Amino acid sequence: MKTIYNVYVPIESQEQANRMKELCLEYELPIWDDKIAFEFNYNRKKYFEFDKTDKDFFITSFPENYTQLTEQEFIELLKVSQKLSEPKIEKL
Repeated sequence: MKTIYNVYVPIESQEQANRMKELCLEYELPIWDDKIAFEFNYNRKKYFEFDKTDKDFFITSFPENYTQLTEQEFIELLKVSQKLSEPKIEKL
């Protein structure tokens, strides 16, 4: 079953990375608290995903073996998960 915690979104620009960070903030999702967490680098492919170890969202160059979604598909999944009250994973 797809959840916001087992999918990734390919990131194609800094603007898109910023939108994904804003989504996390808007929906109170945990994010990696580091200045490079949502930094886009045009020299490498980047992906937005949830880190199961640190329990936060960030942009990475090495995605987990998750299901790929578009940004819009992630937003729709996020809205559905909020309606179903999917439990938020709290950072330790």
